[in-house]
Amino acid sequence: MGKFKFDFKIIVVVVIFIVLVFSFFSGNYRFTPLAAAKAHFDVGMNAVSLGDVDFGWSHIYVFNTDNGPRTVISIKSLFLWRAPAAVHFQSSTDEIKTVGWMSYFDKKGQATVFAVETSNPTIAFIEAGPPNERIRKEVKVDTPIIFSWNRGLQFNNLKPIAFSTDGTPLYEYRYPENTTVIRSEELKWYSVGGDK
Repeated sequence: MGKFKFDFKIIVVVVIFIVLVFSFFSGNYRFTPLAAAKAHFDVGMNAVSLGDVDFGWSHIYVFNTDNGPRTVISIKSLFLWRAPAAVHFQSSTDEIKTVGWMSYFDKKGQATVFAVETSNPTIAFIEAGPPNERIRKEVKVDTPIIFSWNRGLQFNNLKPIAFSTDGTPLYEYRYPENTTVIRSEELKWYSVGGDK
């Protein structure tokens, strides 16, 4: 009878362990931030990372997926990671395009990421950020550049502008001008002094 009690205790411990492991994995908890990000339902395991930013308490990834660009945040929870939020963009053939964006804040911290990619060789650098926190980054054709801030920012506070080598503004990220209707797909890069 004593052996049966011992075997029963082992079985109970194994069952509890299996249930805990299953609940962590079904709840998008993973051992690494990248695994958690790829486990998000809007990303998938075939996603290709375009870059990431480590904020310590979180990790934000910019992915290229079969369904277009995705930006995902992985947040540390004890020794595991989970990905509670993702932002998606429609695929675009524009010569300058936003491939990642997220502004997130909770009790653990704040983070903003903005990622841009261009195929236009006349664009030399891009500036983005609020007036007292502007960041300038050089552009490499067909290579995403990622801007980041340790606080939550709205996109309209970033005022991104793409410049030529001589400092002439070429493109700005915004909604179309002189319109009364705002549609999310119209938030994109427009030529400075262009029609819209």
